[in-house]
Amino acid sequence: MHDQASYRHWLSEKLGEKLTTQVKRLRLMKDVKHVRLMADAHLAENVCVGCVLATTKLIYPTAIGGDIGCGMLAAPIAMCADDIQEKEAAAIFKRLSQSVPIIQHKNHSDLSIFGELSSELLQKEFIRNGSRQIGTLGQGNHFLELQRCKLSGQLWLMIHTGSRCMGPAIRDFHLNHGHGRSHGLTYLDSGTEGGEAFLQDMQWVRRYASVNRLTILAQCEALFHEIFQAGIDKSQLIHCDHNHCEQEDINGQSLWLHRKGACSVRANEQALIPGSMGSDSFHVVGAGSADSLFSCSHGAGRTMSRSQARRSITPERLKKQLSGVFYQAEKLTGLTEEAPESYKRIGQVIKSQKNLFKVKRQLEPILSYKGTT
Repeated sequence: MHDQASYRHWLSEKLGEKLTTQVKRLRLMKDVKHVRLMADAHLAENVCVGCVLATTKLIYPTAIGGDIGCGMLAAPIAMCADDIQEKEAAAIFKRLSQSVPIIQHKNHSDLSIFGELSSELLQKEFIRNGSRQIGTLGQGNHFLELQRCKLSGQLWLMIHTGSRCMGPAIRDFHLNHGHGRSHGLTYLDSGTEGGEAFLQDMQWVRRYASVNRLTILAQCEALFHEIFQAGIDKSQLIHCDHNHCEQEDINGQSLWLHRKGACSVRANEQALIPGSMGSDSFHVVGAGSADSLFSCSHGAGRTMSRSQARRSITPERLKKQLSGVFYQAEKLTGLTEEAPESYKRIGQVIKSQKNLFKVKRQLEPILSYKGTT
């Protein structure tokens, strides 16, 4: 039995009983030195979302999550946000349904840019399914939003999506080839061939997720050029992911930082923190806090599970919460699981992390496109 890992959290609310129990288990796991909970932390299977876990040599794939490389991208569009009215929104939704599909796309033109995976089984999964999902949004809390900068009125695009079928495939493959278990979680030794294979595949799938977001950005650039003759300024691009494992120096010690739903915010590093589809989002610049393991929240964080939200929030109630936001009216019932009411108040989440970053830009939603059915 080793000493409990150090622990801190940035939650403004009290931890529930189940989350407290989960954190206690994480602190006792083999080789875990630090556990941090971000302000958006909420319960999930085995390892909560909004968690950062630090080890010296062991890698816990479950502490990264299935959607490895999931992240966000933001870029300004060369037009005023107020130019998006009902007619323009309808045209955008029509084109998005064609150019940014939810589930499946045509094969990517150049698969050689990704390189090889460690397993023939994984390579076959990529060719068969992963190659057809590049440029797709996916479901759940993934989204594409148009947002208005509250200071300048500039129109911004924000994209949140990840590694589609490839992240879970890579996680599950390596979990089946683990080196041991601690308190129910499988680990890999980073110094072994199997550990190195996972780390290489993890970087592969982070690259895949990044290309996915950039492909969607290119599809949006074509859309806005065709409809509005407006370009996207990629020189101001902000691009980050929040499900990964990186080796970093923390107070002179080299540690493996597992981030599951947490952004990296080293000094001067930019990150994106969206709210719900009916609340503000934030562009932030890291303060470089070693105390938080150079991390911050990746969003507002859920207060209700999707099933709870579907049971308790009616379409009529959601409609009132989305006043002033263009959304897919035909998906209103399905969108209840992503209702603003099912998330924490983003203002409080930002406030509780004021020492971790500086807010560079605050934006409000204008149009929300989601893969919910």
